[in-house]
Amino acid sequence: MTRIILAALAVSLAARAEDKRIDAMRVDASPAPVPVPAAATPTDAVASDEAPPRSPALHAPERSDGFRLPVHFGATVGTSVPRPLDTEVYVRAFGFFQAGFSYTDFPAFVADPLLAAAGLKSGPTNVRLDDFSAMEADLRVYPFAGNFFVGSSFGHQSFKATVTQSTALGPSQGSVAVSTVFATPRIGYQWTVGPGIVLGTDAGVQLVLSSSSQKSLPSGAPPEMQSKADDIISVFGSYPLPSVRLRLGWQY
Repeated sequence: MTRIILAALAVSLAARAEDKRIDAMRVDASPAPVPVPAAATPTDAVASDEAPPRSPALHAPERSDGFRLPVHFGATVGTSVPRPLDTEVYVRAFGFFQAGFSYTDFPAFVADPLLAAAGLKSGPTNVRLDDFSAMEADLRVYPFAGNFFVGSSFGHQSFKATVTQSTALGPSQGSVAVSTVFATPRIGYQWTVGPGIVLGTDAGVQLVLSSSSQKSLPSGAPPEMQSKADDIISVFGSYPLPSVRLRLGWQY
């Protein structure tokens, strides 16, 4: 019995000693060191702020409506006064300025109303229009970069006519030619009404800057024939003429 008690006491003491050893190991054991990252250098900080360069293949594609030079080219056709057929080509830059070149003409087959209104087709004297055309350089300023503009045209006008006088001995015929250099201050609007489609209208006054004339009449021409020739020179070589234009065209 005594041996059994001593054996149990020894086992108990051994177990308590093992527990104390394990507790001591838990208290004395130091935690594993935590790795500390190296301090960032100023060079590394700058490098981290900068975005890494992208390969050209990764660049975003340009938009189809991307940057373009603010310059547009256009062409128009229309009707006008005093020459009803009107064509123009132009360039508009930065929304504020436009320069163009136009050609206008008065076909002979529609000239009779104009000549009659000027009193050149009355009595025994008949005036036939041979040429009434002009070439112009047109300058415009769009003060608000919109539709409204002010400007002026500078050009050269050519007028030629044949004067026929009925006499007892038969028709007597002569010719008159008038050449003028003119300026036409004008105001107007030009709208963009669709993809590339433009509509414009303007009004002004054609002012004669200089003129020259040639009159070739038969010898002994009747006074009425001479009077009609002088009227042509006065109307188309001296008087201001109204200028109204209506145009439709395309702009790129």
